[in-house]
Amino acid sequence: MLSSWTILCVFSALLTSCGNFDAEFLVKSVKTTVEVSDDGSAEVSENFAIAVKKSTNYGGVYVDIPQRFKDASGNVHRRDFELFSTQHDGREEHHFVEQNVPGYSIYIGREHCKRCPTNIPVGVSYIKIIYKLGRLVREEGDRQVLVLPAYMGRVHDWSAEKTVVLTIPPGGVLRPLKLDLPAYEMTQNVPGEIEVSIAAGEPDRVLPDIEIEYPNGTFRQATIGTQARWWLSDHFLIFISIAGPLIAGLFVALRLRSKWELPENLADVDTKVVRTTSPALAAYLFWNWKEDAAKTAFLASVCHLAVKRKFRISGLNEDAEASELSAKKARKGKVTGVRWYSLPAASRLVFEQIEKEKPVDDRRRIMRAWNNLNGELHKKVVEEYGRLSSGVDRSKLLTVLSVLVLSVGVAYFSGLLLYSVAICGILLMSLFVAMGILRPERINWPNNFKDAFGLYVGLPVLAVIALYHITTAELVSEQWPYVLAILVDIAALVVALRMKRMPTPTQRQLRNKLLALNRYFLGKIDGPKMSIERYERCLPFALAFGADKRWTERFNQWLASENMDAYAPDWLKKS
Repeated sequence: MLSSWTILCVFSALLTSCGNFDAEFLVKSVKTTVEVSDDGSAEVSENFAIAVKKSTNYGGVYVDIPQRFKDASGNVHRRDFELFSTQHDGREEHHFVEQNVPGYSIYIGREHCKRCPTNIPVGVSYIKIIYKLGRLVREEGDRQVLVLPAYMGRVHDWSAEKTVVLTIPPGGVLRPLKLDLPAYEMTQNVPGEIEVSIAAGEPDRVLPDIEIEYPNGTFRQATIGTQARWWLSDHFLIFISIAGPLIAGLFVALRLRSKWELPENLADVDTKVVRTTSPALAAYLFWNWKEDAAKTAFLASVCHLAVKRKFRISGLNEDAEASELSAKKARKGKVTGVRWYSLPAASRLVFEQIEKEKPVDDRRRIMRAWNNLNGELHKKVVEEYGRLSSGVDRSKLLTVLSVLVLSVGVAYFSGLLLYSVAICGILLMSLFVAMGILRPERINWPNNFKDAFGLYVGLPVLAVIALYHITTAELVSEQWPYVLAILVDIAALVVALRMKRMPTPTQRQLRNKLLALNRYFLGKIDGPKMSIERYERCLPFALAFGADKRWTERFNQWLASENMDAYAPDWLKKS
């Protein structure tokens, strides 16, 4: 059995306005006709007699049509609604429809503007609204029950007498009211017509439902498609409320799971990777983009330049000095220019920075160059890594757009659109203030009067307006769960935006090759045969992985096994 429809059912009509309605208008009476068809839907015509008390008034009224109700089992349902007509004094009147959790708010009247006064003249005006409601019948064993809730018009705590004429199919039996004292009078003058009279009273009183019992088959049975549509309508707002956090959670879970997922097989060594990848990128990938990888990437790039004979170096540690730079000559001729630009961009950047350092007896301290890079090496590595991707991070973009659309849908259908905009505005301005305090260097502070006025005056004014709306908005209890859902969506958007890009198959394959290469350096797996050329080519990468000592030990063991002279490379100049 359905619980009280007085507040939640569709037949309730509440008139409100954005102005001081109680001082401007008085609802004198409400007359309503309800015609129920054989499919269980009804056409409703409501007529409000409104006394206009002031010549200057808001110019329009709201009629609220609650659509949401709970049955005896606590399940939430919604009734179909279709607006046919809105009239003022017998003429078609302008209107617009707003969505909220209980149902719809229909404004009837012209909106105010600077050049178009819309005040309703003093006296009695008549507002009429015609609409259609559906799904008024429930199945109860071998019976069908038509539920017609009692309802009355209310205007800002003002109540009025109301007369309702119900036209229903014949053959029904009126069930007795379940209250000791009847809340209204009902008379049946002719078969199929019931007149309900509601006296003026407290606007928050609970009126009982009118239930009329019919034999099974009186009303048309709902089709499977109609029942499915009803189910979707009942659960639509709940579904989109939880869909946003679920999508964001799935995105985060997949991103964390596959961010650096280790492959099952790292036995295959591909040394071709050292020809197509910079040692700096290899260092960042191996150390999972940690900040500590920056210096390792720099030293690996220095080693790479040395083995490429771009200069001679005194060692592979932080105290090393570079001398006999040769890249200036390399950039003059056509052939040598090709050799120069065949180097990775990260290595070229390191060389250019070392070249800028003032030499002392043709020696340059490499760590001075490192101190002056200021994050430029990281940018070059990110650019190189980005070229292995397919462009836009489509999964992140799709996730953010989906959560954003769902959150806007929740805000719109729950009547919280402006409320959500105010919340987002407060959060963004709070973030801006926090950034200004904690990271002032990241803020582009205004340098002219217009920008300064917008920042120091405009933002506080907007913040005050947003706070005023949040603190004065009258939310019904049913809207608070959706406020929480919107806040969760906002948090989900922030988390999704902060998540790093998921490696593409090409990027994941590159890292797997580097991990296998590291195992080869450590002697854990077999790989290509050792040679002086292979040792030098792989040395920058071994340095990037922190495996340079073990790689050098293996190389020295190979030299001893081949009875070769001690290794004395021309790119290494001992001081």
